[in-house]
Amino acid sequence: MAKQNITQTFKKAKIDLEAGTLTEYDDEIKVYQLEEILDAFEGENRMIDITIKEASELENYKLDSSID
Repeated sequence: MAKQNITQTFKKAKIDLEAGTLTEYDDEIKVYQLEEILDAFEGENRMIDITIKEASELENYKLDSSID
């Protein structure tokens, strides 16, 4: 059976719930309305999977020299 996937990916983005926006910081700044993003997936018979991931840099740390 054939499958259809609808995917929207936003990288380096921040969510502002008060303003209802998602701002993407890439080569240029782009602002999207959260409601418009979610509308693309709305429907009584539509089931979705949602993943929200935060990526951050690890701080430098000193290795424990007693660990072999």
